[in-house]
Amino acid sequence: MWTYYRDVTLYTLAITLLTSFASAAMYDTIIDRLFNGVLIFGVFGTGLGVLAFNYFQKAQYYMYHNLGFTRLHLIMRTWYINLIIAILLIGIIAIVQ
Repeated sequence: MWTYYRDVTLYTLAITLLTSFASAAMYDTIIDRLFNGVLIFGVFGTGLGVLAFNYFQKAQYYMYHNLGFTRLHLIMRTWYINLIIAILLIGIIAIVQ
């Protein structure tokens, strides 16, 4: 389960960094850029990370199925953990700002 989380989150971080750097010119301060990156990570990043995992490593779903994990269970657990991390980071950014 944790290898799935790690793989999807690495794809998520890559997608988040690319989109955050692409939209960095729209914001004046670093705090706003960080907020934008965390928001992309928490809301859209996991879904795009799952799509990337599905494209590059789709055959691994059979291994997880044999271990007793459904695809929905893996995706929901990953999304839940990343959403908790994003909420905590947004809270920290709000305190700093």
